[in-house]
Amino acid sequence: MFYLDSKNEEMCCGCQACEQVCPTDCISMIEDKKGFTYPFKNEEKCIECGLCEKVCPFVQKKKIDISFNGLPKAYYAANKNVDTLMASASGGVFTSVIDTYCKKDFAIFGVQYDDRFKVIHSYSGSIEEAKKYRKSKYVQSDINNSFKQAETFLKRRKKVLFTGTPCQVAGLRLFLRKEYENLFCLDLVCHGVPSQNIFDKYMKYIEEKNKGKISDFTFRHKVLDKNGKWNSRNVKIKAGEKELVMNSNEDKYLKGYHSGLFYRPSCYNCQYANSERISDITMADFWGVEKLYPEDDVHKGISVILVNTPKGQEILKGLTETMSLKEVDLDFVIKSNGQLNHPAKKHVKYEDFFKNINSDRFDLAVDKCIPKPPLIKRIASRILPNEVKKSIKKIIKWRG
Repeated sequence: MFYLDSKNEEMCCGCQACEQVCPTDCISMIEDKKGFTYPFKNEEKCIECGLCEKVCPFVQKKKIDISFNGLPKAYYAANKNVDTLMASASGGVFTSVIDTYCKKDFAIFGVQYDDRFKVIHSYSGSIEEAKKYRKSKYVQSDINNSFKQAETFLKRRKKVLFTGTPCQVAGLRLFLRKEYENLFCLDLVCHGVPSQNIFDKYMKYIEEKNKGKISDFTFRHKVLDKNGKWNSRNVKIKAGEKELVMNSNEDKYLKGYHSGLFYRPSCYNCQYANSERISDITMADFWGVEKLYPEDDVHKGISVILVNTPKGQEILKGLTETMSLKEVDLDFVIKSNGQLNHPAKKHVKYEDFFKNINSDRFDLAVDKCIPKPPLIKRIASRILPNEVKKSIKKIIKWRG
């Protein structure tokens, strides 16, 4: 079911490994009607070498050679530096890993916004500059030439820290076709990736609504909620003279994202949405941490990390200088995080959204697929304590 043979869009994660490995440059990434990019092969330039299929994460997952040796193990992880913690999506793992691994002659690969808010992979040789890679970007990044660049650095014996989604890390490992001692891979537990095209339409809607050009944008902005606890499911946007902070109930992009309304088709068929990781360390939000540690102040941000390889275990030793770490039950972590069990579920209005977005404003396209809940439910959501809402949800689920 290799995409270039089948043209089955569920079998391509868009990692661009095939494009970068092609010796004749006969493969290019072309955007489809939904805004996702797929490889297109120029048959006249193709020499039938088969490298494109050999590096495909959807075809070759079993060929990724990872030495587990009794791993993974799971750890509660929180950065000891409060400023770092508040500037991170959850527990500040990325910052601690680069501080530990990147001591001399290194290249850090991560995801950033460019000056037009296009989400791209890039690299940096500076720990300070690499802070732009912190926090989630809920958009599929353009890998550009990152795999080729990483290979060049590795062959020069420079340390490379590569951060990305599991399928991107898998694409890199397959592209390299060998294990490098000076490569460290850090992935995240991923829900799914929308396209740059969808994000652009959302940004346009925000600018038109607020009559100002966006100059700053942050996913996972931490704010105090009505119960006095920190919550990071918010966006912070500077549009013209306005500064907007919206939670996942108010912001249309977050609303659609968390509902699985507009991910890439392959995300709903992801082979990497499980506990069999392909990076040295995996980082994620620690769902259910308050059940294990009710006495801890976990609301400023707690991550869970899965240490998957001996190389990851070695780095873990250095993380103790900057992070509070506690080993936790792996089964609890897996059970508490849906994306460690199965891919995201496609929203029932998925196809309707992509029909609507071509003719409607972004907000209207989302609202038609995910209508506002009844007024009484919205009022209850605002005034009831979280514990009461959780109890009600359990009762409804039990009675259902």
